Amino acid sequence: MYTKRMFCDETKIFIQAGKGGDGSLSFYRAKYTPKGGPDGGDGGRGGDVIFRATRNLNSLIHLHTKKKFHAGKGETGMQKDMHGKNANDLILDVPVGSQIFDTDQDELLADLKNDGDELIACVGGRGGYGNAHFTSSIRQAPRFAELGEPGESRNIHIELKLVADLGIIGIPSAGKSTFIAAVSAARPKIGNFPFTTLIPNLGVAPLSNGRSLVLCDIPGLIEGAHEGKGLGHEFLRHISRNRVLVHLVDSTENDLPKNYHIIREELRKYEKSLMEKEEIIVLAKTDLLGNDPELLEMVRNDFANAIGKKPSQIFLLSSVSHQGTAEVLEKAFAAAQKEKEKEWKMNPPEKTKRVLYQPHLTKNPKAFTVEEIEAPKEAEERHFRISGKRIEQIVVMSDMSNEEAVLRVRDVLRKMGIEKELIRKEGKKDDILHIGKKQINFQPNLFGGGRMKR
Repeated sequence: MYTKRMFCDETKIFIQAGKGGDGSLSFYRAKYTPKGGPDGGDGGRGGDVIFRATRNLNSLIHLHTKKKFHAGKGETGMQKDMHGKNANDLILDVPVGSQIFDTDQDELLADLKNDGDELIACVGGRGGYGNAHFTSSIRQAPRFAELGEPGESRNIHIELKLVADLGIIGIPSAGKSTFIAAVSAARPKIGNFPFTTLIPNLGVAPLSNGRSLVLCDIPGLIEGAHEGKGLGHEFLRHISRNRVLVHLVDSTENDLPKNYHIIREELRKYEKSLMEKEEIIVLAKTDLLGNDPELLEMVRNDFANAIGKKPSQIFLLSSVSHQGTAEVLEKAFAAAQKEKEKEWKMNPPEKTKRVLYQPHLTKNPKAFTVEEIEAPKEAEERHFRISGKRIEQIVVMSDMSNEEAVLRVRDVLRKMGIEKELIRKEGKKDDILHIGKKQINFQPNLFGGGRMKR
């Protein structure tokens, strides 16, 4: 059965990058070396979740039916300084023209317009350092290792805007599906009743000299489509990615100008920029008028005068007999080439072969904020929330039940300047610091970097 379920141009999913592997807490032991040094290896990196645009897809149904996607975890570090295996990235293919949104932040992460464009949507967790990583002249036998960092997670909303050279528009039963079936290998459902087409159909129309056009049949629009009436609101977004519009008007209808202006007005109300697209106006179903030259010329002239166009700008078409199809396609090809040339001037092809979006690199990981938050009732200590990618990463990877790991966190607070900022805000010993989901008491080293007064 040919149903709308076979096509999906919008979906919401949950993605989770892989957790990093834990670092190893190990000391070298051999028959003649009973007190060997630390040799715990680092954990492997968790897999990223990557969206990749491909021209081999034209629907999001493969993501819509699963909903939750998880990348693999990194392996735990091993003794003898052996590194845990990094996990493979999870690559989710999406059609060209997909827009990826972060649902919770209401933010557009990437617009994957070109074949091969990629978005690293969630970064896998870093593998924890083994205890061998922390050896120094003053810490010769560290008895702690880092935990693996949890991978990022997001709620994602994906919207697909089909990319085509030619978008075929018109009111229901204007002959759009018949036209795309006549000029391409696409086989849409065709019937003599409104809303026969429930999903956009893509097809490739071959032309002479090895040329071709990618066509998109947009389901019928009606008055009020921009407000969600009929099927229009669901598919109007696809029109914005079509380079040229072919507007089919049923030549057998009583009020041709009215039908034409209904569609134009819906485009204007949905997105004004659509009015600037090249439009090829076609009177369809001319075979139902008997292909009478005099009658057709009269209909074309009256229609052209009513909409303020020249008769030469209106094309006559019979998809059934194929009369006029070549002329319409040649006109569309020339118009699409002009649009491509404009696009190439703005974005030369050599620069748009592949784009890698990495939103996780836009912020300074060492930046931090210190903010006092409300303390529980009857609490004597003040409470502070410390936020920042690097400090939160270190804390979440630290085993706070291990005294040496806690001392390392305090050392990082000092080196990053967070301790100094807390003292500036009159933070005192034993105040509670909230970092991520963990807490630690404030233990300032007042003389560690020069004398500071509270």
